[in-house]
Amino acid sequence: MTDEQLLGIWNTYQDAWADVPVGERERLLAASVAADVVYTNPLNEGQGLGNLVKHVGGFQVQFPGAHFRTNKLLVQHGQLLAEWTMFNRDGSEFLTAHSYARFNEQGLLVHLAGFWKT
Repeated sequence: MTDEQLLGIWNTYQDAWADVPVGERERLLAASVAADVVYTNPLNEGQGLGNLVKHVGGFQVQFPGAHFRTNKLLVQHGQLLAEWTMFNRDGSEFLTAHSYARFNEQGLLVHLAGFWKT
């Protein structure tokens, strides 16, 4: 896959974290994440698309209306490193952090690791 295609998949994944209907969130995640995805961050870890759907839904319960924007993105050999910012519903900046991700041969995310200071 090209770097541009991987960027598009990353953006689809990131869009799933926004305040969207549950069905749209499920569609976005299914289009960007492998069924056996592994994900970690300082506050959580898990495996599987279904668990990730629940995790992202729980995020929107905890931070209603929050959304993300990618500030910088580096892609190489089916991997990416992103710097992103989380914004509150009112548009104020909440957190800037980093994520590392790996893609499978089909271009779906198989490993996601978020890093920020807690």
